[in-house]
Amino acid sequence: METVDLVLAAAPLFQGVDPDALRTALTGSHELMLSGGKTLLDPAESNNEIFVILDGEMLVCLEPDPTNPIVRLGTGECVGELSIIDARPPSAYVITAGPCRVLAIPQAVLWNLLASQQPTAFNLLRILTRRIRENNAVILSTLELRREQSRKVETDEVTGLRTRAWADDVFPRQIDLCERIGQRVSFLILDIDYFAKLNDLYGTEAGDQALRHAGRVVGRSLRLNDLCARFGGDEIAVLMPATEAVHARLTAERLRGAVAAMPMRLALGLDVSLTISGGLAEWHPGQTFADLADAAIEALCRAKAAGRNQIVAVKNGSGRH
Repeated sequence: METVDLVLAAAPLFQGVDPDALRTALTGSHELMLSGGKTLLDPAESNNEIFVILDGEMLVCLEPDPTNPIVRLGTGECVGELSIIDARPPSAYVITAGPCRVLAIPQAVLWNLLASQQPTAFNLLRILTRRIRENNAVILSTLELRREQSRKVETDEVTGLRTRAWADDVFPRQIDLCERIGQRVSFLILDIDYFAKLNDLYGTEAGDQALRHAGRVVGRSLRLNDLCARFGGDEIAVLMPATEAVHARLTAERLRGAVAAMPMRLALGLDVSLTISGGLAEWHPGQTFADLADAAIEALCRAKAAGRNQIVAVKNGSGRH
């Protein structure tokens, strides 16, 4: 009993409580000896006791599998307090990490203790506050990890632009929005001229460098509401909401000129001038994003066939202008 008294005196829940008064207040509590791997608290079962760990370690888990605990609790810590406060089942599984000895305090005993020993009430608030902060930290860390994973999925590793998967998801929804509010939409496909030849002459690293260079120049030259992504290979796609073809053509020419005006220095020390060709199409009601992309790609093929380093535009999927 002396060992138990020492553990309880050091327990965060009972800090500042007179030992003799605590011993009296805990009349009606009982000790439990638990083997390793024993589930003490289960979200599927009700609980009306708070448990103070006298010896051993408890694992707090979101699943009944104890291999991935979110929290480890040692001697002096308590579990089960939330069930006492809100009269609901536990929010997590609590499983013994090995042989464990606990003091089980019934709900009625705890309420009497909180009423008669004010420090216990303050201590319980501190414990709850600490655990809320710890849970918030876990949640924020998880959200940041998910954001980072999302950024990796949505961002092309070579160019730093958005990925094709992102474009296939976002571009159609942006087109639907423009259709609902009666706005024009234009779509531009850009392609680095003689990209295969650049790879053959200087290697694939030079090709990646060209993609990064073009992506950086194009990304810096866009308007705030334009959406941009690497569309595949050496293609860069730009969706221009609230933009009809005549104004989209001006933007496309500005992008083409920006790339041509900024030579790229290869790792070999050589300066290489890049040019890009572009195919431009204006969306029209009833046209899907796939149809719009096909029209822009057709225009891009015309631009390359006509000698490259130029923009060719089609409207409604047909006609050059």
